[in-house]
Amino acid sequence: MDFWMRLKKEIKTKNTTQEWIANKIGVPFGTFRKWMTRKTYPNIKEGVEIAKLLETSAEYLVTGTEPEGLNDIERKLVFSYRKLGSGDQENVLLAVNAWAGKTVTQKS
Repeated sequence: MDFWMRLKKEIKTKNTTQEWIANKIGVPFGTFRKWMTRKTYPNIKEGVEIAKLLETSAEYLVTGTEPEGLNDIERKLVFSYRKLGSGDQENVLLAVNAWAGKTVTQKS
């Protein structure tokens, strides 16, 4: 499976459209369509933006592997965690550490 097949799979999995992604990253739909027909690739910045919108990594889209060996559940957790504010992120970290049976001290 190549970049384009992984991208099409992620678009379908996320129940979205190529047009929605094009609009979100600020490129004309015709440009996005060219990418999808393999005539050209997005630049690095656009590729990263596409990956973020699809809640995946650019590394996965390019290589088919997750950075640092993340599995699907770990990837979803990381992307959901990044959407939280810093206070909520700290609370999630405290809860996860508590569930994991670790001793946790809360910051003041």
